[in-house]
Amino acid sequence: MSLLFFKRVLANPKRVGYIVPSSPVLTRKTARCIDFSKPRVVVELGPGEGCHTRQIVRRMNRDSRLVLIELDSHFADHLREQFANDKRVTVIHGDALHLPETLEAHECADPDYIVSGIPFTIMDRELREQLLASIARAMGPDSVFITYQFSMLLAEHDYFDLKSSEQCLLNVPPLKVIQLGKSGKAPV
Repeated sequence: MSLLFFKRVLANPKRVGYIVPSSPVLTRKTARCIDFSKPRVVVELGPGEGCHTRQIVRRMNRDSRLVLIELDSHFADHLREQFANDKRVTVIHGDALHLPETLEAHECADPDYIVSGIPFTIMDRELREQLLASIARAMGPDSVFITYQFSMLLAEHDYFDLKSSEQCLLNVPPLKVIQLGKSGKAPV
């Protein structure tokens, strides 16, 4: 665990959502869900210090694009430094509540993948619903929302259709890697 992660957890534990960073096993499992056999646009929400980001970047081909949207300014600055020499990576200090507008402004509407470990189950219900609506609105018909969560709550949400789920026991806490498509009930 980095000192930055530890400081950010102490400063705002509910926003960070986890007390330790994701394990290498979880980050590899999540990144393997992305098919880089052709150029892709991937959006990561709440990348924190970038442990999942680094796995995605390792697998990306040279024509793919990764857009990182981070609410915490300290994490956003850290990510900008970390990926300063990789032109495929764009770091945005912003709020995922405005995801469709943010992606449109950066010319990457309807991304192929949206990846997030935002702790949806511990956030206020109204905020969670707004955030999930924003994610669903940002998705195209073939977009895949990949999330790692403690529960299967999102797999049962009206906005999404479950594509697959895989348990990752080698993480603290154990999490499920869930792949979701946009349902016909999702907002447009």
